[in-house]
Amino acid sequence: MRRLSPGRRRAPAVLATATAMSLALFAAAACSPAGGGSPSSGSASKLTLQFTGPPISLNPALGGNGLSTMYTALAYDPLIYLSGDGKLVPDLATEWHYVGEGNKVFELTLRQGVKFTDGSPLTADAAVASMNYFLKAGGGLVSNAGPIDSITAAAPDKVRVTYKSANPDAAMTMTQYYGIGSIIGPKGLADPQSLLTTSDGTGQYVYNGKTSVANSRYDYDKNPAYFNPSAQMFGGVSIRVIGDAQAVLSATQTGQVQFAAGSSATVDAAKQANLTVLSAPFFNWNLILADAAGAVSKPLGDVRVRQAIAYALDRKGLANALGGQYAGPSTQVLLPGLDGYVPEAGYTYDLAKAKSLMAEAGYPDGFPLTVLTESVIDRNTTYSQAIVDALGAIGIKATLHVEATGIGQFSGDALSKQYAAIIFPSAGTDLFQVHNQISAGLFNPFGHKDEQLDTTLAQAFAADGAERTRLYQQASQRYQDLAWYVPVFSTENLLYVSPKLDNVKTSELNPNPMPVAPTPELAWRNK
Repeated sequence: MRRLSPGRRRAPAVLATATAMSLALFAAAACSPAGGGSPSSGSASKLTLQFTGPPISLNPALGGNGLSTMYTALAYDPLIYLSGDGKLVPDLATEWHYVGEGNKVFELTLRQGVKFTDGSPLTADAAVASMNYFLKAGGGLVSNAGPIDSITAAAPDKVRVTYKSANPDAAMTMTQYYGIGSIIGPKGLADPQSLLTTSDGTGQYVYNGKTSVANSRYDYDKNPAYFNPSAQMFGGVSIRVIGDAQAVLSATQTGQVQFAAGSSATVDAAKQANLTVLSAPFFNWNLILADAAGAVSKPLGDVRVRQAIAYALDRKGLANALGGQYAGPSTQVLLPGLDGYVPEAGYTYDLAKAKSLMAEAGYPDGFPLTVLTESVIDRNTTYSQAIVDALGAIGIKATLHVEATGIGQFSGDALSKQYAAIIFPSAGTDLFQVHNQISAGLFNPFGHKDEQLDTTLAQAFAADGAERTRLYQQASQRYQDLAWYVPVFSTENLLYVSPKLDNVKTSELNPNPMPVAPTPELAWRNK
């Protein structure tokens, strides 16, 4: 029996987090300016946060991750908490370990004396019911939970998760960013629709649907039954929906919000306004060549065309132009420093080689291509337009189809198989997390597979240490050869923090910190 220490995990020194994403993943379903005042305004005992759009869902089984996790993390404790500095910390589970070898059976011991909002106690049976509901609810984060075979109660206080194949990151998948570890109470499970107007978790706060205003403000009241009152630093929390970067800056400058998602366009002004600016690598922006069989766009069925596209992008120039010091060129599905990154591999900018490959494939003059994108995360589609414009250098006449109503609709459009190419970012701290994301959902709407890649990854997920790294690197190289995904550049998460707010921490392993924590040492607080 191999035990993992609650406070530590094997992790790379650099990067994005496994808030990593699935694809309703990184943001809310739409962007709209906030309206109305926050009831927490003017009260030092309350906290007001900003988010780009409304929640994908207030039901944690259907919600998103990244910073949008705040909508569910306030009301639903996870089994394991991922701190801002990237440590795995006991929450509803006090300890955890793999059973046997091969990373296929994972067991958690639950905290005693915890109650849901509905008054019922946290038990293994209750946790199992919530986790099984998550698997069946149809949310966008299911693929990130790993290849689960069964979830059972091994004892009144023990939950056992058995995987169909190896899952080396089981502990990470039980954190607040993955959904399956955010446990819903029996009353909520009996009426999932009720979770859109109230909450039934064990978290520090309880959602107040009566004072909230849809698409504008989401209010949370202090939970009087929380298991560790000393960790509750605020009398209540409100999330304001503000999408425009200048409006976000103004709201943070004037104290309307104490924490917000920043922008490279306003970061200098934020610093001048004495706001604390935190940053950490997060998104790896990809041109997803989804139609690898050429069903919608015949040319993409030729690997030479896909590789030509990969060589045609001046990543360094694009990164400098679009993000300055907060962006960098990306040549692989993993970012530098991650377990599986291959320093000498990756596509470089080679326009002559790109044109030669296009000619070999029979498309010396290029071809038309419609590319699906969205304007929620890629504000004003600045990134997407720059990427498709660059394809003109090899004759590809690319046009954008922009989905502006939200990530949910964007994901639906991608899954419709009408679009041969898609632009969207991925994220993850190792190849297990990244592969879970990009092998399904809007990253792979046509369901392409590769036996060599799958075999290598299966071996890697069951391995440890240097052997896992070696196999991860083989898989990274195979991803490059297939050219299903063309990484372009990475961007850092920028966060603005009020000078009156303390203990907000971010890191390469968690660029999306949450205000609540199971211990006062990790929780945000007013100065």
